[in-house]
Amino acid sequence: MKAATQSGPAVRVLLASLAILGLGACGSADQSGEFYTDWDEAGGCTSDRGAGPARIAASGEEIDVCAYPGDFVWISYVAPWCSASAAQAPHFRAAAQVPLTRTRFVMSLTSGREPFTAATRQDALAWADRYGLDRRIVAAEGHSVRTIPQHALIGPDGRTWYRYIGLLNEDEIYALLTDFQNGAREPRRFD
Repeated sequence: MKAATQSGPAVRVLLASLAILGLGACGSADQSGEFYTDWDEAGGCTSDRGAGPARIAASGEEIDVCAYPGDFVWISYVAPWCSASAAQAPHFRAAAQVPLTRTRFVMSLTSGREPFTAATRQDALAWADRYGLDRRIVAAEGHSVRTIPQHALIGPDGRTWYRYIGLLNEDEIYALLTDFQNGAREPRRFD
C-alpha cells in the first residue's frame, strides 16, 4: 500500500508535465511558421490516406475537406481551451465572410473544452455561436495532438498547397488565398 501511495505524486508530476507540453503547443511563438505533414507530402486528399478524421459540423452534417475538387479549402485548426485559438476565431470569421470564388472555409476543433478530450458536435456548436461563425463550417474532428492554431490550404488538385502554425489575421489569410488563386504564389511540391 505504501508503494502505491508513493507513486501517486510521481504520476501526478508526469501528468502535469504532459499537460504543460500539450498546452505549450497552443500559440507558442517559437513554433510558428510554415511546415508540412506526412499526409501533405503523401499527396493530401489525393493520397490513399483520404481526408483524415471524420468531421461533424455544428449543424450536424459531415464535412469532408477532400470532397471539393476544383475548389480551394482553407482549414483552421483550433481548440476551445486554447487562448490563441480564441484570438484566431475573429480573424477566421472575417476572412470567411470575404466573397472568394471556388473557396470553402472549415474551422476544425482538434479537442474539446479541456485538453486531451475529444471535440463533440456540442463543442462545435458552442464555438460557432460564441464567435458568430456559420454552423455549417465549424466542425469537431475528435481529438488530435496538432500544434494550434494551425492552418492548411488544400488546392483544387486535392493536394496541400500551404500549411502554417500560428496566428494569421484576416488580411494574411486573404492575401495567401488570392496569391495562390491568381498564381502569384506557387504551391509547395513534394515530388
